[in-house]
Amino acid sequence: MTHFRQILAGVLVLCIVQNAASLSCYSCDHTESESMCEENLVECDASMASLGMVRVAAFKPTIQIIQSPAMRCFELVVQDNDNTLRARGCSYDTVDVCPGEVRIGVQTGCRWCNEHDGCNSAGSFKASVLVIASLLVVGVLQKVFQ
Repeated sequence: MTHFRQILAGVLVLCIVQNAASLSCYSCDHTESESMCEENLVECDASMASLGMVRVAAFKPTIQIIQSPAMRCFELVVQDNDNTLRARGCSYDTVDVCPGEVRIGVQTGCRWCNEHDGCNSAGSFKASVLVIASLLVVGVLQKVFQ
């Protein structure tokens, strides 16, 4: 039975790691339309989150950056006179890019996400839950029929 527990623990870890490491976000800064970033979908990692934080710090130099292994996507929209400036990218889950004052213009929009639109993950959490549930059922059945 300990062998089964080791396998179950391994599958659980793989499911969690897959979802944590597979988040993809649009990454760019531009003054064009909202669809400008459609071809620049990147997988989030520490370097992409650092790049995203540089983009945010350009507008909000006082933002506190706390690194974490979990990631999320953001879009920050700033209106400066007649220009609409958009920054998109990866950020650390511990950093909320939305509150705070921008150094130029007026913040007209901000959102962060981790599961929709450009904020998609390669692995499906539902599938991971089904794998774990299936393994638990098999384990219970093994115990019942021993």
